[in-house]
Amino acid sequence: MKSILEKEKTYSFEEYLALEEKSEEKHEFNNGKLNPMAGGTFNHNTIANAIGALLYNFIIAVNKNCQVANSDMKIHIPITNRSVYPDVTVICNDPDFYLNSPSVISNPQLIVEVLSESTAEYDRTTKFENYCSIPTFREYLLVAQDRPFVEAFYLHDPETALWKISRASGLDASIKLLSIDCTLELKDVYRMAKDLKEVQI
Repeated sequence: MKSILEKEKTYSFEEYLALEEKSEEKHEFNNGKLNPMAGGTFNHNTIANAIGALLYNFIIAVNKNCQVANSDMKIHIPITNRSVYPDVTVICNDPDFYLNSPSVISNPQLIVEVLSESTAEYDRTTKFENYCSIPTFREYLLVAQDRPFVEAFYLHDPETALWKISRASGLDASIKLLSIDCTLELKDVYRMAKDLKEVQI
């Protein structure tokens, strides 16, 4: 896979899927180019896993017709011909598999990204803009990994593209995910995280 990337060859999406199945590392698909993804930190992984588990338990408890996917699930973004790996994805109703691939969905409702120093700006800007082009996308949760701080962006009015922003900071705080009517306690999100900094005001 590394030798292929050095040649900077352009691939079809079908070729990308075939290569990704055999690859030892994950790659984002960017309109024919393959971009390798960096590995996550301990906090990044434990926070993402905690959120996935909390959302799964909530959905089971209220018998909601939704599914929770981890960072192995790809999301296809047709407007820019991209495929990315969010940290956590919630799909409501039946999943829409792009090109009938069970590893790629095109109808996310809630997307969670745990921020890293190297990708935070990308997650907040370009990636968010790409997600907004998906008709089913309703909410975006951005989660700091070095301090207990989260932001939720909820599409309040799809016709006018009006977004509602909520923030929560500190281990005693909680945040409401309006797209699925679920409240996350930050003490549960960050329960296993290490060396958290004080929240910056």
